[in-house]
Amino acid sequence: MRIIDWDDFAADGIESDEPVSFTTGVFDGVHLGHYQLLDCLKSQANLKPVLATFVGNPFRLLRPDSFKGDITTLRQKLRLLEDVGCWTVILIDFSMKFSKLSGRDFFAYIIKHLNLSHLVLGKDHKLGNMGDTTAFQAREMLEPMGVKVDIVEPLISAGVPVSSTRIRIAVEEGDFSTVENLLGRKHELDLEGLDIKKGTSSPLIRRNDIKQVIPLRGRYAVDLANGRNAFAAKINILEDRITFDDYPDFQVETLTFNSLL
Repeated sequence: MRIIDWDDFAADGIESDEPVSFTTGVFDGVHLGHYQLLDCLKSQANLKPVLATFVGNPFRLLRPDSFKGDITTLRQKLRLLEDVGCWTVILIDFSMKFSKLSGRDFFAYIIKHLNLSHLVLGKDHKLGNMGDTTAFQAREMLEPMGVKVDIVEPLISAGVPVSSTRIRIAVEEGDFSTVENLLGRKHELDLEGLDIKKGTSSPLIRRNDIKQVIPLRGRYAVDLANGRNAFAAKINILEDRITFDDYPDFQVETLTFNSLL
């Protein structure tokens, strides 16, 4: 999978004139609703699937007081997108400057630098400055140019659309069965490169060092793992830290939540 920075893309494109199918969004969590959209993206067998997404969730900048954290890190998100067969991912480092870009101007860059044949957007998707362009407005804009536009209905689970917001709430509440039903997998913290302090007391991680959403205070059964090893453990989530009852003798890269104890 090819990864290109938005600024480089906006300046020079991707050096390919192959016809593409394109979508864009935050894709935080890469949940089952996202997979439904990605299936549509890949439905045109003769087109290369291209996706534009963000380095971090824009709400981290726009709503810092209420944002609870990412579901996936960028590393996890890129791995999941590669696993589903994305050909190229355009990475946008969201900023207040980028937030001023209108939806029309965003698509002007896409049309200029991609041989766009197919656009896929979620029904409720809005993009551009203050959400100035809906999926239906994008269709009105692009279909006269010969672009096929598919607007995907939200995926419904238990009578409610699958969403990243719903997953964050379930994580905080320790409702891991709902999380797994909406993600299609368990919620996993990416600990690679994180400072896990091992002193005379229990090993711990500072909560502020974790940018992903985590459950509220409580005691949890988890799995600790790296590429070769796995270890069942119990942790305590406190106000400012996560402590471990036991800790393996290998370098931990992931922590997967199983249940609230």
